[in-house]
Amino acid sequence: MFWPPWTIRLAPPEGIHARALAPVLAALLLIPDSRTSLDQAAGLIGDVIDGTEVSRLLQKVDDLPQWPDIATALDRLADYLGANSTPIDYGRRRLLNYTGLLPHDRWLEICRHTGTPPGTGRRERIARSQLFQRLSGLPAESAPDDLGGPDSAEFRATSLRFTALQTPELAHDLQQEALNFLASHHIHDEPMTWRPPATLLAGLSLPGPDPAHVDLPRLHQLVRERQHPVQHTAQVLGTTVEAIRHVLDEHPAPAPPLTKSTARAAGRIRQQARQAIPAERFTRLYLDEHRFLQQIATLTGFSRRVLTDLAKEYGIPLREGPKDYKRRGTVERAWLIEQYIHRRRTLPDLAREAGMSTANMARWAKTHNVPLRPRGGSSHSQVLRAIDQASRAPSILRPALGGQGASERLSRFAAASAYPSLGAAASGLGLNTFMSKTDGLWKRTQTFL
Repeated sequence: MFWPPWTIRLAPPEGIHARALAPVLAALLLIPDSRTSLDQAAGLIGDVIDGTEVSRLLQKVDDLPQWPDIATALDRLADYLGANSTPIDYGRRRLLNYTGLLPHDRWLEICRHTGTPPGTGRRERIARSQLFQRLSGLPAESAPDDLGGPDSAEFRATSLRFTALQTPELAHDLQQEALNFLASHHIHDEPMTWRPPATLLAGLSLPGPDPAHVDLPRLHQLVRERQHPVQHTAQVLGTTVEAIRHVLDEHPAPAPPLTKSTARAAGRIRQQARQAIPAERFTRLYLDEHRFLQQIATLTGFSRRVLTDLAKEYGIPLREGPKDYKRRGTVERAWLIEQYIHRRRTLPDLAREAGMSTANMARWAKTHNVPLRPRGGSSHSQVLRAIDQASRAPSILRPALGGQGASERLSRFAAASAYPSLGAAASGLGLNTFMSKTDGLWKRTQTFL
């Protein structure tokens, strides 16, 4: 690709599309004062065009009456780039792996934050392909896209509508996402985009319009009024579609005022609530000050439903009664897993320690996705303590330590083992005996011990 404001100035309004001319201009920029052939130049800019196509379009440009000034512009630009380093390593940018650019979850998060309808998939792909083009300097058609279609006419037409739909908030978040992507590839010292100074074009008669002369307030007014705003606005303002698109990329039109119903449909109510009640404020009002949702609704002007959705987004568990906060407290997931899963403590035991009801402790387990043990004897505290004791005992004793009262039974057995028979043990320990017939078994057991 070529720098957009330069492409717009050097491309004629008719006859040669700016999208087709951009790689030709990039190749021609490598020709002055060099022995580089057209094929070599095409290869150096990323193989998106070949020398034959460069030659064919160059002949068309050569036929323009403004060709001498176009050649002068390219000469000036070549001299400038030869004398000044650029802040972007375009060769490195073209070789980056862009498959991780703007993940789906991140797109949805940006849409929630900016109040942008996320669409059904195409809008997300358009945003990703446009970020790819700006970062890599390669055509949007070269962006990785499993579904295909970025090079179709329908996709490009939809891209124009997306340009008009962009708001300053969405453009800002997408730019930040692009910078984060560069940082993930250890590129911290480059801007997202760059362009040579437009002053190099001063005094030249060029075929394309100057984007700097577009009436920005009138542009913003026009793009919010029509179904196909970019084409309509270009006609009204007497300029090209590419010029309008570039200005909107640089200066997106603010979102129009919405009615209450359209704001709800577009997700703007949630966006406004998110801005007015960030997570820190919601936490303070609801958890620290123990206000009800209705009180927060009265205070902020947002409905309980919006506040409920916001709490879910922030990960704040809602109370189930007017005094539930007194019992609920806060239970950390790591603590619950350590105590309930690893140490095998019971929910009532943990609830007593936390100063809440067993039901609330069970709700915290559900909130943290901690699987609960089945009801019944196997979950009783004595059984769990016996299992814990058995796990620490020598292996030969572990079978005897299972179940309730296991340690008591083993203690009695140890006390009785000092006597020659069960009867003597019962007499000596002051107990009744009903196992006199098992003296043979007792003697064998005593011998084993």
